[in-house]
Amino acid sequence: MTAKETAKNGEVKEARVAPCPESPGPMVETVDEIDLFALAQVVWCGRKILICWFLLFAMVSAGVSLMLPDIFRAEVLLAPAQQDEKSNLPGTLGSLSGLASLAGISLGGKSSDEAVAILQSREFLWDFVKRHKLLPKLFPDDWDSTKKKWSDPDPEDQPGLWDAYRLLAEDGVINLVTEKDSDLLRLQLEWPDPVLAAEWANMLVQDLNTYLRQREILSSQKNLKYLQDELQRVVTVEQRQALFSLISQEQQKAMLANTQEEFVFRVLDKASPPDKKAKPKRALIVVIASLLGGFLGLLFLFVREGLKQRMELKQ
Repeated sequence: MTAKETAKNGEVKEARVAPCPESPGPMVETVDEIDLFALAQVVWCGRKILICWFLLFAMVSAGVSLMLPDIFRAEVLLAPAQQDEKSNLPGTLGSLSGLASLAGISLGGKSSDEAVAILQSREFLWDFVKRHKLLPKLFPDDWDSTKKKWSDPDPEDQPGLWDAYRLLAEDGVINLVTEKDSDLLRLQLEWPDPVLAAEWANMLVQDLNTYLRQREILSSQKNLKYLQDELQRVVTVEQRQALFSLISQEQQKAMLANTQEEFVFRVLDKASPPDKKAKPKRALIVVIASLLGGFLGLLFLFVREGLKQRMELKQ
C-alpha cells in the first residue's frame, strides 16, 4: 500500500469520525439541550426575583381577600304547586276556546316558567323592596342609622329602586337553580348577613305566591264578568252550555286562588340562616394569585435575559 493510498484511507477515516453537516439530528438535539440548560440557568440565577414575585402576589391577594366580606347563601327548595293543563273541550265548547282566548281567559294553571320570569321582573322586585322597605338594608353604607336618613342629602345621589333591581337581579344576589331531571327549583339568596339572607329568601317565595294569587283572582273576576255578559247575549242551547262550562272553570280557578296559599310554588324546604359562608374562597384566591405571580416572574426573567443578550450582540 502506497503512502498516497494510506493518506486517502486516513482522509476517509477522518471523514467518518467528523460530524456530518448535512445531518441535523445531533445538532438539533445539542441546541435543544443547550437552550433548556440556558433557560434553567436563567431561572436558577433569578430565583430570588422569582420568589419575590410569588410572595408579593400571595401577600397582596391574601390581604385583598381578607378585606372582602363573607357572603352567606340561603336556599329555598321549591316544587310546582300545579301543572299546566291543556283544555280538551269537546263539541261546541271547543269551538268557543278562541272566544275564551280573546277574552284573556286561560283554561290552564299558572306555569312555573312564568312564575320564575315574574320573580326576576322589575315590577315584582320593585314592589318587594317597597313593601318591606329594604332600601336602607340593601345599601347600608349610604344610610345613616342614627339620623334615619340617607347620608347624601341630594336625592339624585341616593340609592333608588333601579339600584335595588340591579343589585338583586343583575349582581347575583338572587339566583334560581333548576334541579336536573326534575321540576324542583332552588331559590338562592346571597348576602353578608345570614339571618337576612334566609328571611328575604322565604319572603320572596311568600310574596311571589301572594302576588300571583291576587293577579289570578283579578283575572278570574274580569273573565267571569265577560262570560256572564256573553251568556245574556247567546240564545242557542249548545252555546249557553259551553259558556256555563267556561264559567264553572273560572269559578274553580278563583276558588283555588282564594284558598291555596302556595299558589304556584310549594315550599319543600324553607331557608334557614346558613352557618358557613359561600364566598369568598380565600385559599383559592391566594393560590391562583400566587401562580399568576410566579408566571409573571418567569416572564420577567426571560424578557430581561433576552434584552441582555440583544444588547451584548449589538456591542
